[in-house]
Amino acid sequence: MSYEKKADRSQVFLLPPSLEDWLPEYHPARFIDAFVESLDLPSLGFEVGHAPTGRPSYSAELLLSVYIYCYFDQIRSLRRMERACVENVALMWLTGNEHPDHNTLWRFFRDNKKAIRRVLKQSVRVAADANLVGMVLHAVDGTKIEAQASNKTAYYRKQKEAAIQRVDASIAEMEELLEASREAGIDSYRLPEELVNAKTRREKIRKSLAELDEAGVNNLQPSEPDARVMNCDGKNVFAYNAQAVTDEKAGIIVGEDVVTEETDHGLLAPMIGSVKETVGDVAETTLADKGYSADKDLAQAEKKGYEVLVNLGKNVDPGEGDKPFHKSRFVYERDEDCCICPLGKKLRFQRTTKARRGDGRLRVYHCSEYKECPERWQCSSNKRGRTIELSEHHEAVTKQRAKQKNPEAKAKLSRRCVIVEPSFAFAKHVLGFRRWSYRDLESNRAQWSLICSTINLHKIYTAWLKGEVALA
Repeated sequence: MSYEKKADRSQVFLLPPSLEDWLPEYHPARFIDAFVESLDLPSLGFEVGHAPTGRPSYSAELLLSVYIYCYFDQIRSLRRMERACVENVALMWLTGNEHPDHNTLWRFFRDNKKAIRRVLKQSVRVAADANLVGMVLHAVDGTKIEAQASNKTAYYRKQKEAAIQRVDASIAEMEELLEASREAGIDSYRLPEELVNAKTRREKIRKSLAELDEAGVNNLQPSEPDARVMNCDGKNVFAYNAQAVTDEKAGIIVGEDVVTEETDHGLLAPMIGSVKETVGDVAETTLADKGYSADKDLAQAEKKGYEVLVNLGKNVDPGEGDKPFHKSRFVYERDEDCCICPLGKKLRFQRTTKARRGDGRLRVYHCSEYKECPERWQCSSNKRGRTIELSEHHEAVTKQRAKQKNPEAKAKLSRRCVIVEPSFAFAKHVLGFRRWSYRDLESNRAQWSLICSTINLHKIYTAWLKGEVALA
């Protein structure tokens, strides 16, 4: 004889008499509540609404707690947040069984973007108090996150130009047929519907090309104009470049930003500056990959006094080997503004020229003694003699190359990946963050800051469980 167990909805049971009894002592919701309670939200810029009439508004503490807990739990949809406040026991405890709807949650985010970004600083403060921030080695990197809007509705200049050519050819063909009908004496004719549709389609294409021209770009998502085409996980899609600076000691994110440039050129000094804004200081050394190795990046970092180690790839010492007259073997003399070749001959400044990549300038140095040089043809195959092009910031690059010949510097640089890459892996694989929830740059900056704060709070929560963190 077999038995089947079916749902019995008539049984009587008792829930704990108090919300306080619903959660275990060390549940993440209790940690998040303690963290939010430790914040001075008005000083961070959070707007606390006070309704003069009607139902009282939800406090900033309550709504911020909902956001942080939901991000902890991989929930970023506002409607899913609304539903979770009704169904999730932890959120019911956290909110005191209040049920903010998605519109309320959206207004809170919309009105407090700048304040939400300041929460990261508070998470770093708590981590520092718990001795989780070392400020010895930092690593900076970026990752591409796909835009919220669909790529199917985007404008691509090449596609639009090819499409308008096809439409123009089709319209011309149909108009020729109409003209031939008139010449044949066919007086009664009706403009074909296809021709009307083709002209309408052409106007739409012209309008989209005008939008591209106005924006000054070759690709545009009209419903998300801040997004740019980037290589994201091996495919070209509209995306944003999310930046993060991570501390080596416990993987705490100490600086972040979101930009619309696909490359990381020009971001080295600003990202280190974001750390200084968050922490009040910078690390002894900041590590970066070759995306940050532009001459200007190195020069800006040096000017601001930042100690950096940037992966230069094969260009660390390109003059070694069987190239005795490689450019790297020429020594620049600042006092005389000249380059000295391996044989001691001087190449004098001749002119400036535009760099082949980027918007910088190159200084051109020319050897006037090339006719008497015994190694002339070994040095250069140019019958007019050897020239050397140096960037405006070549001294910073030379210094960086010299630094990386040090074995200790090489060992530090090899740790870049294991410091910063886990932050992005955590965001994508643990928090499930692979697509933005908003369609403008400022909103996405606030969301990325919230993601980074959540990553930090995960690490602080582990220390809190061990009793290493006290939240006042």
